[in-house]
Amino acid sequence: MNFSIFARGAALASVFALAACGGTSADTDGDGKISQDEVEAAVAAVEITPGEWENTVEFTDIQFDKSKLPPEAQAFIVPMLESMKGQVQTSKSCVTEEEASKPQAEMFSGNEDADCEYTKFEFSGGQMDMAMTCNDPQSGTAKITNTGSYSADAYDMKMTVELEDNEMGAMTITAASTGKHLGACPAE
Repeated sequence: MNFSIFARGAALASVFALAACGGTSADTDGDGKISQDEVEAAVAAVEITPGEWENTVEFTDIQFDKSKLPPEAQAFIVPMLESMKGQVQTSKSCVTEEEASKPQAEMFSGNEDADCEYTKFEFSGGQMDMAMTCNDPQSGTAKITNTGSYSADAYDMKMTVELEDNEMGAMTITAASTGKHLGACPAE
């Protein structure tokens, strides 16, 4: 089982959530498609409050069809996935002044082998809304959505990843992500 697309989505959610201020749709040429160049331009306009951030991700639900798994795999995969429900992961990170002034576009690029297309990439007025589809030759296809709210010092968002895994079939993972600016980074 390969969770590389989900890992990409979770990382993307955490980074996107730090977009404390921003513009509107990344589809600047109005062609209905959001290119990597447009995402990079949108990321360049993002302002992030420098300092220490606390980020929390909770896996709220995982749905899948266990009948797609061979019986021997069900014995360990089903309990593993069930144990992920309700799991909370909290981390702290320090965003430097330089990082805050020039967010890196590769924060959104993820797995080099994945072919991703953004269908929505918007953040303005304290609201964020992003959707993308990724095709990974090793793990399958994922539709990823992130919606939520943000301010200069906090964010709250919901993420859904609909996977069509080459080995496990369809799976839907939902997560909640929150973050808050704690203040200055601790002295080293």
